[in-house]
Amino acid sequence: MKTNNNQLRTALFAVTVLVLLTSGLAHADNIYVSCYYGRTIIKFDSSGNRTIFAGGLNGPTGLAFDSSGNLYAALNWHGDIDKFDLSGNDSFFASGLHGPMGLAFDSSGNLYAANYDDGTIEKFESFGGNGTIFASGSFSMGLACDSSGNLYAPDIADGTITKFDSSGNGSIFASGLNSTAGLAFDSSGYLYVGNYYGGTITKFDSSGNGTVFASVLKDYGTMGLACDSSGNLYVANEVDGTITKFDSSGNGSIFASGLNAPTFIATQVPEPATLLLFGLGAVIIRKFRA
Repeated sequence: MKTNNNQLRTALFAVTVLVLLTSGLAHADNIYVSCYYGRTIIKFDSSGNRTIFAGGLNGPTGLAFDSSGNLYAALNWHGDIDKFDLSGNDSFFASGLHGPMGLAFDSSGNLYAANYDDGTIEKFESFGGNGTIFASGSFSMGLACDSSGNLYAPDIADGTITKFDSSGNGSIFASGLNSTAGLAFDSSGYLYVGNYYGGTITKFDSSGNGTVFASVLKDYGTMGLACDSSGNLYVANEVDGTITKFDSSGNGSIFASGLNAPTFIATQVPEPATLLLFGLGAVIIRKFRA
């Protein structure tokens, strides 16, 4: 039977309306923050309302989401990485790391972990939790991957950022930074870098050209960074216990305070409702085309 154009248009319109009605949910980012001395991961909604996502953790530091929505957390004290589903259920992922700090996933689903104690970066393949040494000689806290699968690792000691290709070949991307701890990419491919001392955020284009993007409220203590889907940047300060939110123009405001040594941040956009509706639309179209 041929497609009835009126029926098809009606179905597409219905699906579009449903998607638009739920677009607020689809783009309402949740913000996850690891609190090192608080031994917790705190979850914030986009309005700043907080709940404890996980507690009793052994020095939580780096956070990263996989493509399925699971949250991975580096546990610095015991050298572990734990995996959490969206309900906060905890399962073991990897052990035997050496002071793990930053975590980052590449576009192929591989997880990278910075071992601060021995200056190595481990790579865990997407199909399992077996880790191998990917790079060494970089005493990194934060990590970030770009859309091409390159890994960026700051060295807090010498103020450089090294860019690694997927084979582990490294080159200096930027230098002259002030004890860089955290970094994050936005959706346009700009890299934001937090200077632990000096209290500034530097913004780099893909060629490594940097400009001062913003100054945070305290001149030391800048740790983890993360961008949401609307282009806002979140910056943790472990010393004063705050999260500062910057818009795309660099205007900052306090997003959260009273945290116990916030170290790293991860953002996650809950999209199951939208994906379900698009899937429903595809089913409807296929039915009319049958």
